[in-house]
Amino acid sequence: MSKRRIPKNDQIISAIKEVLRERRVVQSQEDLCYLTLEKLKKKDENFVLSPRRVKKLALKIPGVEIKAKTKRVAKIESLEKCPVCGKEIEKRYSKDLLGRKIHVGYICKKCGYSTGLEALVPMRYIFILKKVE
Repeated sequence: MSKRRIPKNDQIISAIKEVLRERRVVQSQEDLCYLTLEKLKKKDENFVLSPRRVKKLALKIPGVEIKAKTKRVAKIESLEKCPVCGKEIEKRYSKDLLGRKIHVGYICKKCGYSTGLEALVPMRYIFILKKVE
């Protein structure tokens, strides 16, 4: 039985960049993971990789944009962290006709994810290469 190995972050980032240079757009987190792992397995057949780790590392690459396709779910009471990038999320406010401040949704300052009080939960992530290094 072969021993599984975990690639280093810089190896994964390099493979993600290579995949996105070839394709420009990858339509899902799972596809990006599969394509990245294919590149990594050329170096070591025992490498393993999770889609979540690929997404987290892709967020750190300048010039890579991640868009989230969403679906509506029941009203949410509170949202602590961004479902896309995991960073702290801020509440969005507006004023009603009487000038009172009301809570209308949430926004992430890091990745731009936003939602109203009717939650839009990410269903699929799309990875887009915006600029070539």
